[in-house]
Amino acid sequence: MSETYQSRLEHIGDLDQLMSLHEGILTGGFQKGVPVMEISNGGNLSATVLPGRCMDLYQVRYKGKNMNYLAPCGIVAPEYYDAQGTRWLRNFFVGMLTTCGLQHFGNPMVKDGEELGLHGRIANTPAENVKYERGVKGENPTITLEGTMREARIFGENLTLHRKMEFEYENDSIVLTDTVTNHGFGERQFVYALHLNYGYPLLEEGTKLIFDSLETVPREEHAAKYADTWKQVEAPQYPYPERCYFHKIRREEDGTSQYTIFNEKRGIGVNIRYNGEDLPFFCEWKMLGKGEYVMGLEPMNVFLDGPKVGQEGCAAPILGPGESKVYKVRMNFIDKL
Repeated sequence: MSETYQSRLEHIGDLDQLMSLHEGILTGGFQKGVPVMEISNGGNLSATVLPGRCMDLYQVRYKGKNMNYLAPCGIVAPEYYDAQGTRWLRNFFVGMLTTCGLQHFGNPMVKDGEELGLHGRIANTPAENVKYERGVKGENPTITLEGTMREARIFGENLTLHRKMEFEYENDSIVLTDTVTNHGFGERQFVYALHLNYGYPLLEEGTKLIFDSLETVPREEHAAKYADTWKQVEAPQYPYPERCYFHKIRREEDGTSQYTIFNEKRGIGVNIRYNGEDLPFFCEWKMLGKGEYVMGLEPMNVFLDGPKVGQEGCAAPILGPGESKVYKVRMNFIDKL
């Protein structure tokens, strides 16, 4: 027999008995001063969100099990961000989600005298106007988080990324809605990628990658040597040079693309669903090294190694003055296929 929202209220003194949200400020070391939000959905799902770092997902646990990789640098405050070369990696906690963009992603470069570091600035941008709201969907309580990141400068871009995350009582999913807006008076290209990263114990030898790849292209020669094993998850090795593969993911009739990563032995996994027309490009980052054991499965709105924003031939979307683009992704955490 299903419970009504009202009947649940009659049994509790505070909504935290159903779904909990706690806010705090981290202390000590490089993480000092970073705001954090901890959410538990009253079911099997808990998540750590970092408003101080683009409202990205630092960690997700499902049935108590960690689902993503965490880098040895830990959480690093945005004031330590350095755009030179690959120094972005010193702030790259990896986590469940690191957002890439909005004016650059991919290999670092210098454009008009400005350093455009690896994967852009947005992941190191703190959110403004952060808020949360409790609500009701049907008979279930909900918690919604929101915040806005600004990537702007004089004589350049004036963009915002507004992020909304929705959690529902005992529904083991996260619904992510991102809105990129051009606040400038001219047209502006932008790039956007969701660097979704999976780790132990979800990721281990034998974990399954499930998606329909219509075309698979290795990023470089080393990856090409192992092209027939792109779907296999092996035990940690050392050394292990990273391997990247570009995939063309099949779209369903309604335009949806999806993939699943699942560990049968442990009965944990996640299914990711998104609009494949909005995010038509996809990169698999296979990095199965000892201590650096991570699988990145990353939808994006433009080819990672194509011409960059401002370069001839760049195919990144263009926003007119005041125009916005909305991206929606659903993460479903599952215990069976």
